[in-house]
Amino acid sequence: MKKLLMIAVIFSLTFASAFAQRDVERKSINPEERAERSADRLAEKLDLSEEQKKQVYELNLQTAEARKARMEARRTEMEQNREAHHAKMEAILSPEQKEKWNELQESNRRRGGEMRRGDDNRRNQYRKGGNNRGGKASSPRGSGGRGR
Repeated sequence: MKKLLMIAVIFSLTFASAFAQRDVERKSINPEERAERSADRLAEKLDLSEEQKKQVYELNLQTAEARKARMEARRTEMEQNREAHHAKMEAILSPEQKEKWNELQESNRRRGGEMRRGDDNRRNQYRKGGNNRGGKASSPRGSGGRGR
């Protein structure tokens, strides 16, 4: 029994380590490397000529750069929207309310970090199979009056 448990632990650690390394590797690849790997893989699978491989690489690189630019633009827009919302909220609230609101925001930021790290299981509470209702997915608001 101890041997079986030890084998299971070793297998689990090896498996987890492999996935962690793959995630780190995936995140550290720049657009040029990603485009090259994709072009190499397609060249092998589709038997591309050198010219075709070069064209696929250029297309992949252009797509990756355009995607990166769109993401940065969205990030900038979201930050501007967040700042505008914050300024409007401050104009509405009294000084005491502003203080409470800032405390609430800080609390939410800390809690959000916990959820991203997987420390808070509440986000799975209403998913299918994540409750004690025979696998039925439900909303925290009930049926919503829709006869479900």
